[in-house]
Amino acid sequence: MDQRITEPDHFSPVSLYGEFTLTSNRKVRYAVSLTERDLIVQRLTSTPVGRNKVVLSLKDCVGCRAYRGDDNADPAAYLAVYLYPLKRRWMSSGVSRQRVEHCFRLAALQDPRANLEEAEKWARAVRERSARQQNRDEVSMNKLSRPCRMMLLVNPQSGKGQALTLYNNHIQRMLNEAGIQHTLVITERQNHARELVREADLSQWDALVIMSGDGLLFEVINGLLERPDWEEAIQIPLGILPGGSGNALAASIHHYSGHQRYLCFEEEKQDTYAAVNTSSPDMP
Repeated sequence: MDQRITEPDHFSPVSLYGEFTLTSNRKVRYAVSLTERDLIVQRLTSTPVGRNKVVLSLKDCVGCRAYRGDDNADPAAYLAVYLYPLKRRWMSSGVSRQRVEHCFRLAALQDPRANLEEAEKWARAVRERSARQQNRDEVSMNKLSRPCRMMLLVNPQSGKGQALTLYNNHIQRMLNEAGIQHTLVITERQNHARELVREADLSQWDALVIMSGDGLLFEVINGLLERPDWEEAIQIPLGILPGGSGNALAASIHHYSGHQRYLCFEEEKQDTYAAVNTSSPDMP
């Protein structure tokens, strides 16, 4: 597990609490606490507290979901938390945001439905708090609701033909983990995106995202400006995922946004736990 560098907020009250075990070793138990800012995982042992505590910042959390396993005979439910914390890059002194998944198993009861309801309660609480933490210090983001329906346009020829591979291997999973529904459009020719955006019913989507080099974004903007309702259409949020060779425009937007952090796909980590007991602080 990866420990956050900063210390947890000791004055933040605990909203949910649960005790878990590793699926690979049921003898090792963990106490998990959810506060307004963090998800705190504490190994229950006689060793000093500081050496066994992992603090997962909810600012790094992109999504959380509850689900049942494939084995119908297993009454357990599962809670998966997806984070992209800053970590040192492999064989490098730099840092980047890298994917970490924490999976908890909830089997406190023999009733599968009750276990799933408990997991869904945790998932909702984590999502709500992570959204508040990510938007707390960004006034501009507070004015925008998080897109839940997205058109994603990918140019399969950009980036030496790797844009579609990046989508299949990384972006699709990230959007699913974040709970963002999206419609994938693979462009087939020059000005395909321009024509599509010019004629499309934009009420179906909350945002348009381009995964390509600089050219596809210009096509989309030109298509929006050619619409009869262009003054309204141009207000739709636009996003760009660098999928070209140079990605100068994406780099410039990223630089002037003030966020000098980027995502790396080199490393991934998954931690899995099994729950033996979960409760709210005010529950017996």
